[in-house]
Amino acid sequence: MRTPWRRCTRVCPHCLRTLSRERLAYVCAGRPACADDRALASADPWAGSAVCGTCGRTATRLRCTACDGRLPEGYLRTPGRLVALVGPAGSGKSTFIGVLLHELLHGLGAELDAALLPCDDTTVLDYRERYARHLYEERHTVPRTAGHDAGRPLVLRLGRVRRGRFGRARERVLTLVFLDVAGEHFVSREPLETRLRHLAAADAVIVLLDPGDLPGAPVPAGGVPGRSGEVLARVLAHLGGGGKVTVPVAVALTKADLLWPHLPEHSPLHRARRPGPVFDADDRAAVHAELRALLWRWQERQLDARLARFCADYQLFAVSMLGTAPRRDGGLGLGGVVRPHRVEDPLMWLLHRFGALDRERKGR
Repeated sequence: MRTPWRRCTRVCPHCLRTLSRERLAYVCAGRPACADDRALASADPWAGSAVCGTCGRTATRLRCTACDGRLPEGYLRTPGRLVALVGPAGSGKSTFIGVLLHELLHGLGAELDAALLPCDDTTVLDYRERYARHLYEERHTVPRTAGHDAGRPLVLRLGRVRRGRFGRARERVLTLVFLDVAGEHFVSREPLETRLRHLAAADAVIVLLDPGDLPGAPVPAGGVPGRSGEVLARVLAHLGGGGKVTVPVAVALTKADLLWPHLPEHSPLHRARRPGPVFDADDRAAVHAELRALLWRWQERQLDARLARFCADYQLFAVSMLGTAPRRDGGLGLGGVVRPHRVEDPLMWLLHRFGALDRERKGR
C-alpha cells in the first residue's frame, strides 16, 4: 500500500504556517543591509531567483517572513513529506533524534543512496551542540529538554532518486521536522494546541513510547504509569479530530534492549535489519505481530485497540538508541559507545509508504 499525496498547500518547515505570497521573500547572501531590500521583498517567489537592488547579487533562497526561517533550496517546487516526532517525557526523543541523524550522516544515507541536507546553518549547529557533542564526543546521554525550551526545530531534507518501470528517474523527498519539545507539553491541552502545530501539518508522525510507562511490561518503570498511553490517545485525538487518523503513524517502543532478556531467543525483535536500500515486508510484518502479541500479554489491549480503531495506517516498532541502559551518572554503557538497534526502522517504513523504497524481492 502506498500513501497518496494529500497536501497541496505549502507550509514553512520551521513554524508550520501556510506559505502565502505575503509570507515569502528572497534572502541575499550579500551585506547585512540587503536584509531589508525592497526588490527582494516584492519579487515573485515562484520565479526561482531575484536580483538584490542593494548589492546586485542574484538570490535564490527564500525565507518565511513569519518566523524568518530559511527554506530549503527548491522547497516550493518539491516540498516533500513532513514527518513529525512526538513522545512523552522519558521516551527518549532527544536521543532518538541524535542517533537517527548520526546514522543517516554516517552510513545509512550512503546505504540508501539518499542525500540528507540540513535546511540551514542553525540546524547544523543545533545538531552538533544539542545532540552529537553529548553522545559521540562526551559519550554521555543527551540532557533532558527543559520544560520552557521548545527551541527551533531541526529541519532536514532526505531525498532519494528512484527509477520507475520505464527507467524514468523520480525523486522522493522527506522533510524531517524534529521539534524537541519537553514531554510535559504532551499532557496539557493548551501547549498541545499552541506549540505542536507541526502535528496538523504533518504527512506522517513517529510516536515514541517508553515501555517503562506500560504497567504490564517486564522492565523498570521509566515514568508515570500509563503516561505513554495517555499521550498516544491525545496525539491521535489531535490528529484525527475525533475520526480516523489518515496519515501514517509509526509507534515505536524505545529502550528495546530492556525487553531483550524477557524475550524468547527466536523473537524477531532480536534480529538486526538486513542492510540494503529495500523494504523487507516479511520482517516488518513479523516485528509488528510480535509487538501486538506483547501488548496483549502485558494487558495493554486498550492501547492496541485504540490504534486499530483510530489509525487507518499504523505500524509498531521496537528500537534501542544506545544498545544498553546508560550508567547512573548518565555515561554510556558498552564501553561508552552508541550501539543502536533498528533505530532507522520507522523511517524505512515511511520511505516505503511514500514510494521511495522498493519492496525486497525474495529469492534473489
